[in-house]
Amino acid sequence: MPPKNGLRTFAFHRDESAASPALAMALGAAPGAALPGAAPGEDLASMEPERAALLLLQNALASERLPGFTAPDVDGGAADFKALGHRKLFLTNSQTVKFRELYRKVPIYGSLITVEMDTRNRLLSINSSLGEPAGVDPVAKVSPADALVTVRQAAGFGEESLDVQPALYYYFDAAGAWRLVYIVQDVPRREAPTADHHPPEVFDYVVDAHTGELVATLPRTQTVDPQTPPVIEEEALDALAVQRRFRCSDVPGQGRVLADPGSNVRTYDFAFRSLDAERGGLPGAAVVRRDPEPWDPAAVSAHANAAEVADFLQRVLMRRGLDDAGGAFISSINCVRAAGVQEWRNAAWIGTQMVYGQREVGGKMRSYAVARDVVAHEMFHGVTERTARLDYVGESGALNESYSDIFGILIANSHQPDVAQWDWQIGEDLDGTGLPLRDLSAPERCGQPAHRKDYKEMPRTAAGDWGGVHTNSGIHNKAAHNLLTAKRNGAPMLDSATVAKLFYVTLTEQLSRTSAFVDSRRGLELVARSLFRNDAGREAKLAAIAKAFEDVGIEAG
Repeated sequence: MPPKNGLRTFAFHRDESAASPALAMALGAAPGAALPGAAPGEDLASMEPERAALLLLQNALASERLPGFTAPDVDGGAADFKALGHRKLFLTNSQTVKFRELYRKVPIYGSLITVEMDTRNRLLSINSSLGEPAGVDPVAKVSPADALVTVRQAAGFGEESLDVQPALYYYFDAAGAWRLVYIVQDVPRREAPTADHHPPEVFDYVVDAHTGELVATLPRTQTVDPQTPPVIEEEALDALAVQRRFRCSDVPGQGRVLADPGSNVRTYDFAFRSLDAERGGLPGAAVVRRDPEPWDPAAVSAHANAAEVADFLQRVLMRRGLDDAGGAFISSINCVRAAGVQEWRNAAWIGTQMVYGQREVGGKMRSYAVARDVVAHEMFHGVTERTARLDYVGESGALNESYSDIFGILIANSHQPDVAQWDWQIGEDLDGTGLPLRDLSAPERCGQPAHRKDYKEMPRTAAGDWGGVHTNSGIHNKAAHNLLTAKRNGAPMLDSATVAKLFYVTLTEQLSRTSAFVDSRRGLELVARSLFRNDAGREAKLAAIAKAFEDVGIEAG
């Protein structure tokens, strides 16, 4: 069966060339190997990483010893590869350069080649998803301005201007055909203010560049004075009456403000204003406490939980904020969809910040910021958006949700070293019933499949949860649970920090927009080979990873 995203996959790791020294040398894996394409006397180790990676890629594509790795001419045009950036991976002591595949200067949507090298630019691994858009005219017949007319109508803008720029791509549609399209990213849908519990919606719009037809609507909203003021630590009760310790700022003339410049965590109050009608007013007013008034418990929950996310990203994953550039963690409490209605039963990452609604529990409003796992889940969508940017529809959407579930659980349980004592539930604190939204240890308990054979095909509409992204995520969640609880001789095979590193590097370095469960397994196994390359227990750990995925029906691909 052809892949649903139209992309052929290939993966190779240097470890796998152990039986073929000639192959390893041809791919620049051996010290002193002469790399074809290099200038006379040019040494691989002295090259800029982008050049080294491109040469390694070109030689791998040309190697007869890798017959499964090709990028043939399409309609007489040769494939080109555009470098997307170089990253040093301190977690695995390696580095990557990513490339996107193009034909006639038009990129292929979802394509990705990750070339991983050691610190001397020697090849460690290649992971690729490549397409062949044969028979597609690469010349657009519809202008970008006309494509924007289609998008404005679909998004409810009417004649109002839209300050975005359409980009050309080859795109594999739901019917299994390649098209030339314009893609317009991150467009908010204009709707009348509503009291429903869905978050404000943002979409990518796909428009056929030959006909002007709207091909696809891809959701992007993932649910649930220059001197620095003195930073002080405080303790206060959160919205679950739990004593929390957190950092805030003492601002002269204002009081103590929920702003921690150290981790760049900032919390605001939107005062039950409408996210639809007054979105331009976000993030709202700073949360301030003046003696003798107490802190707002909902704000304490949002602030303390966001600080834990920031700490985990820095301490475990060596990531500086959601954007890895020290950007702020912004949260707004007391959000609603329609003015005059205090309940909004949701929380969401809306591309730039968190927004939290609330619901009535026992006669009082309970903020959705109370749930540490939900906060971590939603904020981690911000990491995904800035890295793999997994499409929020179908299997890639389920993978998007699963990565947030996995890190929601990892962060919420990070203070408990014994995995046997972990709480695998997500969202049980939200409504006062104790019932979770999902359970990684038993997905079936929450109506989710726990095996690939039970994957549920659902409509790719809002009513169908965009193809069941919150339903089918249980399959990949269960694989993560299997890995976190895998044992050898009665002891955990992998500690939780190592599992976090494996999933994190896979997401940020090995996955692309249209990746599926099998791509996650393939990428994670490549990351593991690099992370454990000097580990005496490597083979046992690789076997545990394979079993974790096989037990839920995610086969090697």
